[in-house]
Amino acid sequence: MQLSITHPCCWTLRLLLVSNLLLWENVALVPTCLVRNGRCFASLEEMLERAVGLSEEISKQALQLFTEFDNQYAQSKQLINKNFKKCHTSSLELPKPSSTSVQTHPITLLKIASKLLSAWKVPLNDLVNNLPSLKDIHPNILSKAREIEAKSAGLLEGVKSILIQMQNGDTEDENYPGWSGLASLQSENEDDRLFAYYNMIRCEGRETQKVETALKMVKCKISNENNC
Repeated sequence: MQLSITHPCCWTLRLLLVSNLLLWENVALVPTCLVRNGRCFASLEEMLERAVGLSEEISKQALQLFTEFDNQYAQSKQLINKNFKKCHTSSLELPKPSSTSVQTHPITLLKIASKLLSAWKVPLNDLVNNLPSLKDIHPNILSKAREIEAKSAGLLEGVKSILIQMQNGDTEDENYPGWSGLASLQSENEDDRLFAYYNMIRCEGRETQKVETALKMVKCKISNENNC
């Protein structure tokens, strides 16, 4: 006997089919992730992609910050003629482009990036808090410094999350160079104070590029690219 399409049995089958289609549709929309302790984490590749993108933004803004500060103060105060002081994180170097860098483990590179970001957490906070004391400081310089501080803090948390994932949850206390430049930023001598800011902003731009390079090297190694 042929059943009518309006027969209750047919309606039940149709409802089941629609329900199954909707179920699969919802499953397809749920992003894939790694589940640990009942929580959903982004994949390692996704986390690295975000970290690299954020590090590029920070490097770009750090260069803009230095350029604007240089244009406003360096020429008139002859800051460019002074000898730059060593950056407080200069000891945290990346492996040089050679066979050694190829053999460097991604975790080692991530730890260098983490130490650099940690070592600049206090200096960036001091920079943001003390920049307003400079005479005729441009609002763009202040806003860029604040953005760099906020994004660097976010990137540090991201790098730590990547390290936790790669080390299966294992964490360890990290030692990084301390910052002792606050007194120079608050010097009563205007020229000395300006040079302290100038040197610090230059160092910050240099070290953000290190972080960017380290993260790109990690991404390259994880992706098994040949030109790392």
